[in-house]
Amino acid sequence: MLGWGRRQSHRYPLNEKSYSGKIIEGISKPQIDKKTSLGPMKYRYLSILMMMLGVMTVVLTFWGTVHYIFPFYAHTYPFAWYGLILFLDGLLCWRWNDGLILKRPREFAVLLFWSAILWFFIEVWNLRLQDWYYVGVPPEGLWSHVEAYLDFATVLPGMFLVYRLLCHLKIPGRVKTKFVLKGWTQKASLVVGSFMLILPLVFPDYFFPLVWGAFAFFLEPICARFNARSLLMDGKKGEWTTFVRLLLAGIICGGYWELCNFWSLEKWIYTVPFFSEGKFFEMPYLGFLGFPPFCVECFVIINALYLLRGGRHWDPDSPRPSFLDGLPGSRKAFQTIYKAIYSLIIVLALFLSEWSYAKMTIHTIDSRSETLQQILKDISPNDAGRLSQNGWRYPEQVLDNWEETKMLVGMPSRDRIRQRFELVSLLRMGSDNARLLEMAGIDSRKKLGRQKADELFPLLIKVNQRLRLREKPLLKRRVAGWINAARRQSAFY
Repeated sequence: MLGWGRRQSHRYPLNEKSYSGKIIEGISKPQIDKKTSLGPMKYRYLSILMMMLGVMTVVLTFWGTVHYIFPFYAHTYPFAWYGLILFLDGLLCWRWNDGLILKRPREFAVLLFWSAILWFFIEVWNLRLQDWYYVGVPPEGLWSHVEAYLDFATVLPGMFLVYRLLCHLKIPGRVKTKFVLKGWTQKASLVVGSFMLILPLVFPDYFFPLVWGAFAFFLEPICARFNARSLLMDGKKGEWTTFVRLLLAGIICGGYWELCNFWSLEKWIYTVPFFSEGKFFEMPYLGFLGFPPFCVECFVIINALYLLRGGRHWDPDSPRPSFLDGLPGSRKAFQTIYKAIYSLIIVLALFLSEWSYAKMTIHTIDSRSETLQQILKDISPNDAGRLSQNGWRYPEQVLDNWEETKMLVGMPSRDRIRQRFELVSLLRMGSDNARLLEMAGIDSRKKLGRQKADELFPLLIKVNQRLRLREKPLLKRRVAGWINAARRQSAFY
């Protein structure tokens, strides 16, 4: 059942010599099962192959994205992240005999599963917060559903592999202070976490940042109580190395997330309150501060969840849960209880994920990828056909080759086609939103940039009530985002 089993009882101590003969502080040797593992040379060859394949995938993905080549432009995120995961895991295996895919494939699969579940759970919170939405996603169908799981499955493996790399590189070195957490912080953490969970639900516009850390405070006391991997227990010893490395891993991954997102057709757009103006890529400047605590939060959530897996963990440095050290009879009873709870959580998590996806299709997914014929069906389907025959799939390709386009499309519809493509490609809003703006008298990106959200939003609501061009709810934050994007000149503004 997704990784339930008995943990290997013998472990290498901390500060053990690595296979290269050097001391790795705070990193234990991964246990190798000689009966099932590949030989050292096969590991080495496979890890090199993984690194090469990972680098090639990442490079090809970004090259294909900037040149609007399918499938890279349409699916930048999964290609870029799985490529990076391959490279990082291969590097860890090749250099330090660590990693997940080759060394602990079962743990890698379990981590992929819970990564997808975790992000669907976060999407449930976003139904209340409305801090981001998705555009340019694949058309409705099985593939769009499957890709959501594939995309979300990269979150935890990506962050944790970066964290392991920082551990081996000792970046930063050991962080130990005379300041230590007191005993009362364990109870205080539970209280603080509870308030951090409640406040964003009651006052989402003002307390939305608390979501990126609430579960860390709420679940850390549980981890400490049962001797799971606990940052709280580290803090009581004045040991902050793991905490700082997690923060650093979060900001590194956050930067890579936003890099992958900015040029992709399928992307997310932020609509956080008070920060609609001033962004780097699609993220408000202060929003990057949310990535470090998010990494810590994910680390704590997984540590708490893995208590129910009988002591098995993706991280070889994790301690053995205390409830496994009792008498044989009580230990077996505990294992039976926790196995039942873990199985129930899996079933509930899958139901929650499916419910979350269904709600996302209504409230969070704002537009889907379209063909040129779908975009121009009310202007000139024949011109759209000629553009497609010329090898172009996306509006951006047509706009980048406008001189050639003018030779392919008729004079009467030429200006309308250009204006429609400019609107559709703006934040990948899609043709339904572009038509809505046109019916409100906003038929170009230049006109949109001169609008004010307080005036345009109610006008669009009235137009949509009359014409029913949008079936999904229209939010003022998204309209403000269109206006700001129409004024934008670069990745910075």
